[in-house]
Amino acid sequence: MTQAGDLKPEQLALLFTHMPVGFSVADEDDVVRFWAGDTFSGCSPKLIGRDLFAGHPKRAHAAMKALLADLRSGAKDQVDTIEHTSLGEERIIYTALRDADGAYRGVVETVLPVERVDRPGAE
Repeated sequence: MTQAGDLKPEQLALLFTHMPVGFSVADEDDVVRFWAGDTFSGCSPKLIGRDLFAGHPKRAHAAMKALLADLRSGAKDQVDTIEHTSLGEERIIYTALRDADGAYRGVVETVLPVERVDRPGAE
């Protein structure tokens, strides 16, 4: 991904506060390091520094382990799903974080609400 520019820490905090998506980051050891967004408003800050499976329901663990194995091995760089949650439909994109040498360094989980969009002229 191409990037340019320089953001101050205060600007990054504003970006995380106002982005219309939620995201979480876990490191290569599956430890939750950060999250931001309304999706995670019900999560306890105590989950930071803990195993990422602690923040997911047990029924999802097998699928999460398979997904992470694919990302970790390089079989996939991204997994894109639609989940039905108590908040409605959400698009969840799991993206492998890799360093300059291509080594797996963790995963970012991006959560976007799926909303119907009324378009003028669409029927």
